[in-house]
Amino acid sequence: MISRSRWQLFPADPVAASRLAHTCHLPPLIGQFLLNRGIGDPQEVERFFSPDGSALRDPLELSGMREAVTTVRQAVASRSPIMVFGDSDVDGMTASAIVFDVLTSLGAATTVRIANRLAHGYGFPSSLIREVVRLKVKVVLLVDCGTNQAEEIRRLAAHRVKTVILDHHLPTDHLARPSALINPHCADARGLPQTASFGAPIAHPADGWVPGLGRELCSAGLAFKFAQAMWGKGDERLASLMELAAIGTLADYVPLLGENRILVNLGLRRLLHSSRPGLRLLCEALQLTRATPEQVLGRLTPCLNAAGRLGQAMAVWRVLVESSVRRAKSLIRTIGQIYQTSKVLHRRMLSEANEQASRLHFKDHAVVMVGRRGWHPGFMGPVAAQLADRFGRPAIAIAMDETAAVGSGRSMGMCNLFEALRACEGTLLRYGGHARACGLTLAPENLERLREQLNRYMQTTGSRAQNGRRLAIDAQASLQEMTREVACAMERFAPFGPENERPLVMIRQVRLEEDASRVSWLTDGQTTRKIWGRRLALSPDEWYDLVGSPRLVTGDVAMSLCEARLTRLSERVPV
Repeated sequence: MISRSRWQLFPADPVAASRLAHTCHLPPLIGQFLLNRGIGDPQEVERFFSPDGSALRDPLELSGMREAVTTVRQAVASRSPIMVFGDSDVDGMTASAIVFDVLTSLGAATTVRIANRLAHGYGFPSSLIREVVRLKVKVVLLVDCGTNQAEEIRRLAAHRVKTVILDHHLPTDHLARPSALINPHCADARGLPQTASFGAPIAHPADGWVPGLGRELCSAGLAFKFAQAMWGKGDERLASLMELAAIGTLADYVPLLGENRILVNLGLRRLLHSSRPGLRLLCEALQLTRATPEQVLGRLTPCLNAAGRLGQAMAVWRVLVESSVRRAKSLIRTIGQIYQTSKVLHRRMLSEANEQASRLHFKDHAVVMVGRRGWHPGFMGPVAAQLADRFGRPAIAIAMDETAAVGSGRSMGMCNLFEALRACEGTLLRYGGHARACGLTLAPENLERLREQLNRYMQTTGSRAQNGRRLAIDAQASLQEMTREVACAMERFAPFGPENERPLVMIRQVRLEEDASRVSWLTDGQTTRKIWGRRLALSPDEWYDLVGSPRLVTGDVAMSLCEARLTRLSERVPV
């Protein structure tokens, strides 16, 4: 049996793991899991296992936050109209809802616009400047966009409109110079780059902000920090924003460590009983039975994203902020219809994309790149994500018409897709995003040129060798070590997600057993453990090395299997 991934085992430190585990009254194996996540201090362990809002950092430590607070408070005090413009994905919509709640609580005259990517592409559209001027807006808050929109920010400034940016997208050479820039990937409001790809860290001014702080946050997380700064770190109203921050954080696949872990943990506790009628009723309609990352990502976020993909994101935003049950129910019916339409479109495009990708000779293609006229541009992101997962390498899906090709890319392995697109900047009309997810626009005639440049980049930088699925394994253990105590302690690592996946162990040389009731068991010849979930087509006649994790199922310890491979003959020992 061949596993789908490259198995990568964390370096073991049994002395430090045992010391940490003993101090914290945990099994030694759990000590190693904590070390693998950079947690080596007993106080850090307590904070990790018991995420609490009191551990959230001072929002004014974020670069640009002081300027943002000052700009907004001045506008509120002078009763100047304010516009919030947010991106149309889940992160952008939840972040915009948080900012709207803060502004309305202060009595600000607030107008909200959510992006229509079909009509205007990504980011704040130049066509909206005329409306800003007509409404006499004095401050525009750009949420989950704006970092690289230097020209639009300059034109707003020419009309004496101040701009505040809350964004986590990586800066390019076209960095905006707003009144306030809250982006942890930029050093300060002047837009000096802070990320490693831009060189050495820059000395920071003595105004209290901490370099590098908040890089794990998505825009919904940054919006929550903005709320902290505007309301006060201990304000009781912050609890009402937790579920929005949690949804945005999960949807954007940012690391579930640090402040993200706190926001998601506290937000999920509130989700099914949210004080927001629209959100609560939507969860009921989608049959969320448990507030877990798996159910949020499997049911809630696809539905929320669907409206944005079809250019109707405002309906979702209204559900998030709606206080009327009657109006919320009407909006949810509309969103449900949009969602059903989107699933039909997605299935058709994914089938065509898979057919096209299957004809590629992958010896020559480090990046799966597909494109077709007539595809809906709103669905290129999920199509690219599924192609990347299927073929084990970065993927880009592109929708074309006569004048433009608009696409989305998703990375795989250790490949930084944003840096790959940066190397092809001369071929692109526009690009942006993160290391793992990017958007791009180019002329249709440059499609093959981009394909060649990306493959050349992968070859020359060694990125191609970093392709493929990698399975990060926390420790090698024996079947005997898979105890109730270990299984219970592992659940304390939840909520699971990027950079905090469910801990995995590798167990060597086991085989399948079955009893009369057809319940499957694993044995190493001395210890047996029940299998929970998939058997992975294991044969009772073979010995395997497997990767999985122990869970408590109806009071018994059972192994949840992830992958397995045949034990090499040369490595087998008598049992």
